[in-house]
Amino acid sequence: MAQHNGFRRYAAQAASATLPQEAEIVAFTRVNAELSGAKDRIAELKALHRNHQLWSLIVRDVAMEGNRLPPALKDQLATLGLWSMQYSLAAMSRELPVSALTAVNTNMIEALRAQLDAARGPAATSSTASNGPAITGGADGGSGLAARA
Repeated sequence: MAQHNGFRRYAAQAASATLPQEAEIVAFTRVNAELSGAKDRIAELKALHRNHQLWSLIVRDVAMEGNRLPPALKDQLATLGLWSMQYSLAAMSRELPVSALTAVNTNMIEALRAQLDAARGPAATSSTASNGPAITGGADGGSGLAARA
């Protein structure tokens, strides 16, 4: 039931976002804040679980038939997602540093921001834009995560 509540919160955030990338940035930013800010093992375990849930949603979304991302990008995101999920599980069973997970999530945030800047036009493009992967390409024009959560 708690997992279902997390999906509903994410869906509500995504619904209030102007563009799908904004919801995805919020999701990755919150997970990173939880991972980095965990003060004890229980908080860290909760953050690792949340990271696992987020990447599970992404992997599920890129595997869906209606996802419009290019096949190579879907493969890359699935591979990255599976690695992140496996690392999250490993870190739950042994105390591994979460910095690898926050680095991957930060790269996703940067790629999503670059894509968001591009979608808003040249005037909004930042000088730190990245050409990294973005997870927008679901049947709804975004990742589709909010619609399926």
